[in-house]
Amino acid sequence: MASQKDSLELCEISAGYGKRAVTHDINFSVGPGELLVLAGPNGSGKTSILKTAAGLLPPFRGRVMIKGIELNRLKPRERAAHTAFLFQNRDSPWPFTVRETVAQGRYVRLGWLGAARTIDLDAVDSALEKAGLLNLSDRLITELSGGELQRVYIARSIAQGASFLLLDEPVNNLDPKFSYMILNLITELAREGRGIILSLHDLRLASRFASRILLLSLSGSILAMGSPEEVLTVENLGMLYDIPTGLAGDLIL
Repeated sequence: MASQKDSLELCEISAGYGKRAVTHDINFSVGPGELLVLAGPNGSGKTSILKTAAGLLPPFRGRVMIKGIELNRLKPRERAAHTAFLFQNRDSPWPFTVRETVAQGRYVRLGWLGAARTIDLDAVDSALEKAGLLNLSDRLITELSGGELQRVYIARSIAQGASFLLLDEPVNNLDPKFSYMILNLITELAREGRGIILSLHDLRLASRFASRILLLSLSGSILAMGSPEEVLTVENLGMLYDIPTGLAGDLIL
């Protein structure tokens, strides 16, 4: 288990929008090399948890700790050095090249003159290589397929150099080939030592790729957390989705 000095921790978090709390009493931590999947029905608070962990959504109660420091004590540039967030819903892309888009991940690292240094250029090249995009680096992102574009956005997060990646439905609307390609890439990033939290609807994919799974109930509280084998039981899934246990097994076959 990772120490507090290495981990991203959510402690007694309740968060939401306006005056309405979506999540309640959320407690977990993620360390280097871990891939934690958030799963649960629509409206259970997966996106709220990811935004809270990134410092984009202030919690109503509780605190987020990153490497032993309370997140709200960090300046935006310092947060960006620790966490990279990938939104589920993105605006239509501007016609930048793949390389230019990936290089945007280095903005938080640039010096006060904003000029890219050798270390920044090397980080972009490394991110392009990891994501298998070197041969597409001069293509406009408006010309890419959905799976290729998603790899570009993940490469941008890699180039940012953050210790923790927070990914909201990274395989949403992708076909099985690109879903596996993206999740294999994310798994490799975890093996290299990044801590990763991502939300997934597909429990089959969650069982295949997750180190741990956190199941969220529709009330926004934790129903179960542990290894895929511990969490993805017919009892838990039947309770979570309010379906007979005889049908719940079909969700993970």
